[in-house]
Amino acid sequence: MAADKGYFDQFQHADIDELADAIGELLENPITIEDVDHKLIAYSSHGESTDHARWSTIMGRRVPERVLTRLWKDGVFQLLWTHDYPVHVPAKDEVGLGNRVAIAIRKGADVLGYIWAQEVNRPFTPEDDEILRQAARVAVSRLLERQGKRRAEDQRRKEFFWELLLGNHSSETAIRRKQESLQLHLPNPYIVCIIESAAPRLEQFLYPLLQRDKMLWVADGTQMVILVGLPAVAASEGMSLPQYVEHFLSESAGKVQERFREEQTLGVYGRMYHMFTDVARSYREALQVLQVKRLFPDETRNVRGYSELGIYRFLPQLKKWADAEGYENERLIRLKQYDDENQTNLLLTLETFLDTVGKVNITSRKLHIHINTLSYRLRRIEEIIGVDLDDANQRTSLYLDLKMAKIGKEPGK
Repeated sequence: MAADKGYFDQFQHADIDELADAIGELLENPITIEDVDHKLIAYSSHGESTDHARWSTIMGRRVPERVLTRLWKDGVFQLLWTHDYPVHVPAKDEVGLGNRVAIAIRKGADVLGYIWAQEVNRPFTPEDDEILRQAARVAVSRLLERQGKRRAEDQRRKEFFWELLLGNHSSETAIRRKQESLQLHLPNPYIVCIIESAAPRLEQFLYPLLQRDKMLWVADGTQMVILVGLPAVAASEGMSLPQYVEHFLSESAGKVQERFREEQTLGVYGRMYHMFTDVARSYREALQVLQVKRLFPDETRNVRGYSELGIYRFLPQLKKWADAEGYENERLIRLKQYDDENQTNLLLTLETFLDTVGKVNITSRKLHIHINTLSYRLRRIEEIIGVDLDDANQRTSLYLDLKMAKIGKEPGK
């Protein structure tokens, strides 16, 4: 049945159930209307034609997880989030889903919910796509009313998350009690992640990924702080929580960089914990990784997790201790003065040699010099500063002091 332009104007003051029935009558197929969290809001009468996925949604008042997981994997929700036209979804028999057509209900760039139509009584036509477009527009006001309550609930949950991040709760029992009162699921075990990017509207851009795995998150300027647990689908594939976190951060950074090519995105994370009183510790660890990556971008290019920091975990504190004592490595000062006076780059040669754990072949390739030239430079360095580069203690001391010297310097200096 075709609908004249403005057909749904008569439903401007109707409730959401009446709107669902009107859409179903026009399409001659069963309809469900869901909010952005995939909770059922309304559905049309269906007779004997409802498939298992729709029946489970109605009975459970929410789309089943196995259906959501399959739709995310197949890119259906990604299309709904990025397009304002109806998306036709072929049957997915293994999760009990028949042929569907869906459209996002949106207010500007914000997605408020979805209308799903099951293709069972008759095939859909281009005219039906226009019906869904009109229906999605008239459904906005109903979902905005619902969104006000949802946003208030989200705000209370985010305030609670900030309390955990800042270590305001010392009692595990009190945390669990408040979690239950907010009807909030905290994953166990968990890891705190931080995604930092100057990309505009970062939280909205990443919302589909966060929503897919039902993560708890807060925005803090250019950062998003996320409490990540292991989704059931990842666990079923044999993935550990740290492996999943690596995958999630790679996926997030990839999507941001694909959309905003000029933006740099950093994804970092703390260690895994079970007690919720340790959320603040995992957060502090993630912040430390972020700090170190800013100080040593080249050396930590492939580092995301706190456990991977190695000696870089100690450098900021060592720097504070050295500054407090007024310590400076006189040998490195002497080598820099030699470079300045003779227009050489022996300091860089030394750092590269130490970065590669004394592997001369790799060092010469990185410096684009012959291995014999490298050998000469290393002997000259030993002569100038009076060290034995075969001595592990002296090499370690020089390495730490070289790295600490970079802390507090402006890039390029």
